Amino acid sequence: MDRWVSTIHKTALAARDIPVALRYSISALLVFLTAWLQVAWGSSAGDRYPFLTFIPVVFVCGTLFDRGNGFFATILSAVVCAFYFLPPHHSLDIVSPADQGGFVLFLVIGFAISSVVEALHVGLVSLSAERENARTGIKERELLLNELAHRTRNDFANVVTLLNLQSRSANAEAREALQSAAERVQTIARVHRQLELRNDRVVVDTKAYIGELCADLRLSRLAMRPIALEDTVESHSISLEKAVPLGLIINELVTNAGKHAFPGQRSGTIAINFRREGDTYKLVVADNGVGNGDVSNGGIGNRLMAMLAAQLNSKLEFQPMSPGVAVVVTIPVKTVK
Repeated sequence: MDRWVSTIHKTALAARDIPVALRYSISALLVFLTAWLQVAWGSSAGDRYPFLTFIPVVFVCGTLFDRGNGFFATILSAVVCAFYFLPPHHSLDIVSPADQGGFVLFLVIGFAISSVVEALHVGLVSLSAERENARTGIKERELLLNELAHRTRNDFANVVTLLNLQSRSANAEAREALQSAAERVQTIARVHRQLELRNDRVVVDTKAYIGELCADLRLSRLAMRPIALEDTVESHSISLEKAVPLGLIINELVTNAGKHAFPGQRSGTIAINFRREGDTYKLVVADNGVGNGDVSNGGIGNRLMAMLAAQLNSKLEFQPMSPGVAVVVTIPVKTVK
C-alpha cells in the first residue's frame, strides 16, 4: 500500500510540472472522452445515473494536477451531463427535481473529492520534506560523531605513545606501571572505534567491542604464553558510559589472570562470557589457573576494578572454582538515576 501511495504521489509531482494551460486541456479532454465513451457504450445505468461515470475523472484530475483542475473537471462534467444526458437533451435546462438534486450533489461531491485529494497531496509533500530533513540531520550527526571519534582516537594514540616512550627510560617497576596505564588508555580508545548512532543514541555493540578487546589482549598479554583466551559474547547496544568501565574491567581481569593465575609457563584458559539475563547484563571472566586473588588484596588493579564496578551500579563477585576462579559482574540494563 505504501508503495502504491508513493508511486501515485511521485507521478502527481511530475504531472504538476506540466504547464497550466496543458493541464486544463488534458482535464477537458478526459471529460469529453468520458462523455463520448458513455454515448458510444451507453447503458441503462449510464442513462439513469450519468454523473457516476465522471467521478473517476474528477478524482484523476484532482490527484494528478491540482484542486483547480479538479474543480474545473467537476463543473465541466456537470455541464456535459446536463447538456447530453439529462432531459431535455441538448439543453442546459434541468426539468426534473431529481435531476436537479443529482446535479447539485455531483458538484458537492466533486468539490469535496478535489479538496480532500489536495489536502492529502499537501500532507504528503510536508511529510516527504520532514523525512528528507530527518535523513539529512542523521547524516550530519553521523559525520560529526565520526569526526569526534577520529579526533579522540588520535588524542588517545598520542597519550599511549607518550606513555610507551616514557616507559623505555624507567626502571622495571615504573615500566610495568606505565605500560599498564598505556593499555588502559588503549582500552578507552577502543570504545571510540566502535561508536554507533542508533535512534539518536551513541552506543557500542558489545560483541564487536569485546571481541576486538580480546583480540588485542591475545596479542599484547598472552602472545608468548600457553594461555587460551576464549570469548562468548552476545550482541547488545550499550551506552558509552557502560562500555568504558566494562572494557577496563575485562582488561584488568585478563591481565591479572595472566600474571597470577598461571605462574611460569603454566598453560590454561581464560573464558569471557557476556550475556543478558532479564533486566541485567552478566559478565563472567573465569580461569582454570591457581587463582588470582580477591579485590580485598588492595592492589591498584583491584581497587580500580571495584571503582569501575561501582560506576556500573554493581560489584565484583569472586566465585572459587576447582581449579581457578570466576569473577562475576552484574550490570543493570537500565541505570536508575
